[in-house]
Amino acid sequence: MTLAYADPSLNIRDEIASLSGMPELPEKIWFHKTAAAVIDANRCVGCGGCIAACPSRSIGVADDGKPTLVKMCTGCSACWDYCPMAGLRVERLSNLLRQQPLERDNDVDEVLGTVRASYSAKAVARAGLAQDGGVVTGILAALLESGEIDGAIMSAREDAFHGRSFIATTVEEIRSGAGSVYHQSHALSVLNQPLAQGVERLAFVGTPCQISVLRALQRYPWRYRATAAHAVVLTIALFCTRSFDPDRLMSSMAGQGIEADSVARIDIRQGQLVAQVADGRELLRRPVKEFSEAALSGCDECPDFSGLNADLAVGNVGSDAGYSTLLVRTEAGEKAIASLKDGLTLRGMEDLAPIVAIAVQDKKRAERNSARGIDPQGGLWVSYSEHLSRYSGTKRMPKAPPSFRSYHFDVSC
Repeated sequence: MTLAYADPSLNIRDEIASLSGMPELPEKIWFHKTAAAVIDANRCVGCGGCIAACPSRSIGVADDGKPTLVKMCTGCSACWDYCPMAGLRVERLSNLLRQQPLERDNDVDEVLGTVRASYSAKAVARAGLAQDGGVVTGILAALLESGEIDGAIMSAREDAFHGRSFIATTVEEIRSGAGSVYHQSHALSVLNQPLAQGVERLAFVGTPCQISVLRALQRYPWRYRATAAHAVVLTIALFCTRSFDPDRLMSSMAGQGIEADSVARIDIRQGQLVAQVADGRELLRRPVKEFSEAALSGCDECPDFSGLNADLAVGNVGSDAGYSTLLVRTEAGEKAIASLKDGLTLRGMEDLAPIVAIAVQDKKRAERNSARGIDPQGGLWVSYSEHLSRYSGTKRMPKAPPSFRSYHFDVSC
């Protein structure tokens, strides 16, 4: 097969195969192809999906905070197939998973998804560092105490800019993870960790892209992949317009005279990025768009703001200060809320227009930035050759990965 465009992932292995007259199958994906199209094309969103999907556990995190090979790649293509920026078309997955048929021309239906109930809510016992109404922490703590779950995969703030993903198995650990952090921290990679004895039912808290990859892992399992994806019985999505590279965000704030050490928490509300000190006083309040240089550019290609594939979705859009917006999407979400109503103050929420407005805006942004397009009716998987043909010549075209990222592939040749 002769390509009319350059493939930056081609290397000595491909040259030898071509000269021998035995070229490799065109859609066999080695990790260095995923790296070329996503990671080193500056499109990685840090979800950790490639790490979780790899059956040989050959992918880890490099010193630059991005996925890299840590041992030989087997060429199984899983890192490509489950990456929301590569092979996985998340909008098609959402369409397959939704419980009501999608009306193709109905923007509201497409961006809002299934909503069985909607509330403005706050936890009765709110954790000190919790965001807004402390709903996520309240739900997880109550479900753990009642035995509905044995643990939760979540992220804890190491500081205002960095997060660490882990499995919380005590209420104290859940409360330690309260509060938002706009650093992805490869949360799905935690699925590779062996579960402690007695931990069989997990909740997972993450961004919409993370939830979508988790759903793909659950819907399309492989018997040779050892993963805890099957143990996740409840998913909670956090409303998300974008995540940030911690170092670039700290640099951006330094440019505005804000020292990173002085920032205790960061919040995004009504299009504003707010930095606060420990007692809640504001250090900075500026439009989020002013920090676009620090944002992950791959987030601009994501059409899912409100966690379409989650059981519950939580954010601050549409609710008063001190409350969180809570969308219930599935039967599992309904059961979770019903089992702990005494722990939440719930007010019915009829007007979802503010959520729809931001979701539509995000979808339009994704349509502008995604060279492959946003197509809920398209194929579930995008091939490498199709990706290469669509992105070649754009600002997000594939780039050859550095040697440290593909070293284990090179030496295995």
